[in-house]
Amino acid sequence: MALSDDRLEDLTAILGSDRVHRNAPEASLWGSSPAPVVFAESEEEIQRVVRWAAETGVSVVPRGRGAYAGYGNRVNRDFVILSLERMSGVLEHSAGDLTVTVRAGTSLATLRDHLSRRGQFLPLDPPRPEMTTAGGAVVTGMTGPKRLKYGTVRDWVIGLRVVLADGRVIRTGGKVVKNVAGYDMNKLFVGSLGTLGIITECTFKLRPVPPVEILILLEADDWNAVQRLSRRLLDSPMEPAAVEAVNGEAMRLFSEAWQAPCGVMVGFEDERSAVEAQWDRLKSWATEEGLRLHFALEGGDAAEGWRVLGEAVPGALDPPESETAVVAKGITLPDRVPEMLRAVDEVSSEEDLRAIAHGGAGTGVVRAVLRAPKERLNALTAALKRLRGRFEEPGGYLVLEQAPLEVKERIPVWGRSPGGLFMMRRLKERLDPDGRLNPGRFVGGI
Repeated sequence: MALSDDRLEDLTAILGSDRVHRNAPEASLWGSSPAPVVFAESEEEIQRVVRWAAETGVSVVPRGRGAYAGYGNRVNRDFVILSLERMSGVLEHSAGDLTVTVRAGTSLATLRDHLSRRGQFLPLDPPRPEMTTAGGAVVTGMTGPKRLKYGTVRDWVIGLRVVLADGRVIRTGGKVVKNVAGYDMNKLFVGSLGTLGIITECTFKLRPVPPVEILILLEADDWNAVQRLSRRLLDSPMEPAAVEAVNGEAMRLFSEAWQAPCGVMVGFEDERSAVEAQWDRLKSWATEEGLRLHFALEGGDAAEGWRVLGEAVPGALDPPESETAVVAKGITLPDRVPEMLRAVDEVSSEEDLRAIAHGGAGTGVVRAVLRAPKERLNALTAALKRLRGRFEEPGGYLVLEQAPLEVKERIPVWGRSPGGLFMMRRLKERLDPDGRLNPGRFVGGI
């Protein structure tokens, strides 16, 4: 049921007609009813919207620029979309302390450009950094191939400002790296999908930009060769930034002429002497294991190579396509990544689907983009069910990061329940007892 005109008029009176758009196209990502989108420009305006929602019984669906707007279950209550994309900008950059504080709607690409002028960077590399906001990266916990070297989002967050469901504002952590007082409340909100509070500011620790970055793409004739080289590399004293196994469709993002069935992308970031020594050893090992060099890129070209891989992931608010696209994220043991990528290829081939897939041979995170004509929805859902079984059989997970509602109605978004679900529900009850924020979107219907 859509929101009544009276409730919308009250919301418009609070913020102004230029801040409330009545029919947001992205509302269809979470439910079938039309819903308004509200553009907040300050923390105080977010508090007003949250308090209005509490008074009227309306739920709030926070979002940044919408890169991952389709993540999670549908919302089965009346809701308003609260956009933070206008809350952008760097508030404080302490270059000497290697910390930065930004408004939650700041895109990671904007932050990267700002930090690069001081020779620093935030080591988070989720897909589509121009659309991924600081707050969005925190609440989704999204990472990319360089997770191998730099870790996860929670490793870089040192402070947050959050508006809770009752309109109160809290600060977690601080603005210095050595913040050890009390519980680490930051970790409650990282990966919470906006169900516990609305993040308004993020403070991150930083690193100096490495002097040299290179990206190597090696092709292989079979997944066994990828497995052997990856294991040899990861068992060595070398310190790659990423070891990303890729299927043939992922390799053809760089050139449609390449016909190899699989390969591996390896990144190094360090002093030149260290990078060159590691690259020389990798070349020797690749030859011994039967892999062939496609390219070795340096500096900005290397960064562009990783960008191309990330661009394979469609944005939730991209223009409609002629095909149905689903983004699935699998979690498995790092040593099983080539095996799981082989399974993606086998299943997609048998169901006559196109699948672009890659996975961290040292992290266990696999991401696959499956596409099918809209009339072949049955084949797409059948493939997803089979893949979920393959991932879950050894104790892993397969989550639908992005999928249209017609797919979510056939395939559960989250799959099997994770350990600690009881505790997650208790936290939700404590911080949002009325279920006002993103109700039902998270795992277990939280």
